[in-house]
Amino acid sequence: MEALRLIKTARYALTEARHVPDVLAEARQAALLTEAVGARLAESEDEELSGLGQQLSEAAAHAAVCLDRSVAKASLVSGGRAGRLAELGEPEPALEALDELLREVGETLVVLACGAETESLYWTCIDGVDAVSECKDVAVRLRGAVGRGRGAEPTALGGAEPERAGRGSPLLVVRLGPPGADGPTAKERVPDYRVPGAAEASEASVAAG
Repeated sequence: MEALRLIKTARYALTEARHVPDVLAEARQAALLTEAVGARLAESEDEELSGLGQQLSEAAAHAAVCLDRSVAKASLVSGGRAGRLAELGEPEPALEALDELLREVGETLVVLACGAETESLYWTCIDGVDAVSECKDVAVRLRGAVGRGRGAEPTALGGAEPERAGRGSPLLVVRLGPPGADGPTAKERVPDYRVPGAAEASEASVAAG
């Protein structure tokens, strides 16, 4: 099965997961699929794509390990999507879909961390967010490499400027603390979703007024 189809299936399965163990299992499946995609890209004859593919595979393997430390491992995900990856297909749409999948996994793990009732679940989610973020950074670089190979400028998701995409600036600012720890209240621990550069734009607007 082609990578794009598997990635779309993984995105749908993640949105359909309703219980914490199922969500964590789907997040881990996404990491394993990312590892498999990276491994295929590592076989490329293009030196840049091969090197970045290897980096993606290693980063995704680390993410899978982080997410394997689940507090509840009884839930099983039907099928192993990574094992069904037969061919990469067109790399550009596959990497775009993978970028979206990794973003959704990261956001989902943030939500779980916000509502975590145990430190074990909290740290599983936080470690997973960090590891998935690293995967996403490499995926963005891969999209840029594929774009350059086609003679086109790399384009970021959401129409952001190419130079901004290359910075790897986080789209998510999270202020969290483990359950029971002295620190922010539940209200203060709500994630602050901010687009890079928004604050600067707001300040410029005020100054102009």
